Amino acid sequence: MSKEKPNMRQEQAAETRRNLLDSALKLFAENGFSATPVRSINQKIGMADGLLYHYFPGGKKEMLQVLVLENYQLIVSRLRVIQTENFDDLTLEEVIERLYQNWRNIFTDYRHVIKILFRETDLFNLLDKASLSKMRGSETWFQEILRDRAQKGEIKEFDYVSAAEVLKAVLFDHFLTAVTGIGPGLLDNDNTRKRIIAYQVGLWKR
Repeated sequence: MSKEKPNMRQEQAAETRRNLLDSALKLFAENGFSATPVRSINQKIGMADGLLYHYFPGGKKEMLQVLVLENYQLIVSRLRVIQTENFDDLTLEEVIERLYQNWRNIFTDYRHVIKILFRETDLFNLLDKASLSKMRGSETWFQEILRDRAQKGEIKEFDYVSAAEVLKAVLFDHFLTAVTGIGPGLLDNDNTRKRIIAYQVGLWKR
């Protein structure tokens, strides 16, 4: 019995810490970091004022740093999983559609932290260069797909780097628009998205 109680306390402490982070994540995304008082983070999960500092001595600034770093690493991991998929049996149009769906899932699952990152742009300073380079690796991955498809004759040879950058910009703009609530993304409509993808791939073929 004596061994179980410390374990139970540790589990409860870990759950409370997680609940505090989840509460802060939603409030920071909704209201902004500066406009979110510590008391509101406590109240959201019914915790007494002051206990937050037991788990996060640095207060809400420490919480923000933890949230950004931990979620960013999870996003990078998801992107790396995408790059391990086998697309050999798919047309290039189908590859881009799959890429869109994968990015949509990531932006949906991490919409709160993505909104925070673009509200508090100085937070990018928390991210080490290795993490940023891993995220940019997704661009190189798509460049290689284009080069491979050109070698197989599906598309012509052209500037793969610029093509990958253009596609990334289109997708990024679409999902950022959706995440920040500016308005519905152009690619949300299945027919519109299919037409745009077909047009882009058509340019690569001509």
